[in-house]
Amino acid sequence: MTDSNAGSAKPSPIPAAQGCSYPRRAGNFLRPLVDGDAAFRRICQAVAAAKKSVWLTIAYLDPAFQMPDDQGSLFDVLDRAKARGLDVRAIIWRTDNKEQFLFNGNEAERQWLADRGSRFLIRWDRAQKYYCQHQKLWLMDAGEAGETAFIGGINLDAASVSPVGHAGRAGPQIHDVYCELRGPSASDAHHNFPQRWNEASE
Repeated sequence: MTDSNAGSAKPSPIPAAQGCSYPRRAGNFLRPLVDGDAAFRRICQAVAAAKKSVWLTIAYLDPAFQMPDDQGSLFDVLDRAKARGLDVRAIIWRTDNKEQFLFNGNEAERQWLADRGSRFLIRWDRAQKYYCQHQKLWLMDAGEAGETAFIGGINLDAASVSPVGHAGRAGPQIHDVYCELRGPSASDAHHNFPQRWNEASE
């Protein structure tokens, strides 16, 4: 294993995994979704089609973030799902670093959620110091036949809603990816979410 940041042959201080609790299995569907415009468009479609639940983990969240295609904010998307009777839950990273564009769940933000009538469930998860549980997961209809997961690296901020090719838009643009999963791999993500939910710090 090499240090990918430096591109050198220096050994990594972290040894490679020798095994895992989620072995390779056949029967998975995987679709890469390159850049935030395509990824969040597909995620919003999957949320709208969900029949039982929408669960997600969030690292960085700019409260002013807007989904593509006039779908509104993250809170609009989740409120609509909750209004349809779905079990909607979010785990959000929390830190005391005021310089980060984060939704920390402070008193003013909780009041803002109450004022807008949001009824979906949130748990905040504070890691040691400024470390982050950096998972970004969306899971629709956990445990159902149509269980679908989206796993990747795209944050919920304006610069991350970039079109494929990053053409026709001014300002900073972040290149990143999500993968849409169905099959055993989505079930593994389902197994991980309750672990995070039950162990969230707040």
